[in-house]
Amino acid sequence: MARCPDMTPAELRVMKALWHLGKGSVAEVRAELHERGNELAYTTVMTLLGRLAAKNAVLVDKAREPFLYKPAFRRESVLRERLREFVRDVFDGQADSLVLRLVEDESLTRAELREIERKIAEAEKRKDGGK
Repeated sequence: MARCPDMTPAELRVMKALWHLGKGSVAEVRAELHERGNELAYTTVMTLLGRLAAKNAVLVDKAREPFLYKPAFRRESVLRERLREFVRDVFDGQADSLVLRLVEDESLTRAELREIERKIAEAEKRKDGGK
C-alpha cells in the first residue's frame, strides 16, 4: 500500500475537511473549512487541493465541472502514520514516553484515563491470544 505523502498543516486542514465531506468541489471544501473556523480564499483552497493532487493525496474527477476532489487515503491511515512520525521524531520512537508524559502532565480527564486502561486491557488480551 502506498504511503501518504507529507503534508503541511494547511494541507492537513484541507484533508480533514475533505474526509468529513467524503468528496467535494473547491467551494464545498472551502465552506467546510469555514465551518471549522478556517476562512481561506477560494484560490487558496484551489491551490492547496492542487498541491494535494500533485502529491497523490487526493483524486480529482475532471470529467465534470466543477472538479470533484476525493481523499486518496483513509483518515485513520494518515493520522496513524503522522502519529508514528511524531513519536519517532519527538520521543525517539518510545510511545510509552508519550503516554507517560500525558499522564504526568495531568492533561487527561478521569474518563480518558479509564478509556486508556480499557484499551490497554484489550491490547493485552490480543497479545495473549485472548486468554
